Amino acid sequence: MAYSLPLLALACAPQPMTLDRADKLCREDIGLADGVRGNVGVGVGTGGAKAKGSITVTNRVLNPQSDEEFLRECIARRMNGEPAPVTYGITVGGRT
Repeated sequence: MAYSLPLLALACAPQPMTLDRADKLCREDIGLADGVRGNVGVGVGTGGAKAKGSITVTNRVLNPQSDEEFLRECIARRMNGEPAPVTYGITVGGRT
């Protein structure tokens, strides 16, 4: 059991940021580059038809960026170890 502790500590250690990892993480957040993101879902199940949707609006809507600008700045920030900018927003959604 004691021999597994170093492996566990190694597995939990922070991983260094690579360009590929930064790109992947930034692409996950790119949907809010312009400050607005929405989604819609429709399905049918045993209880009948279901629909849901939501929209998220953040303070980035006041200073929108293109996807390319967002990606370039996000990757540079992550590679330099800088924190993400603070954003404020609201998400509104509904189901039927």
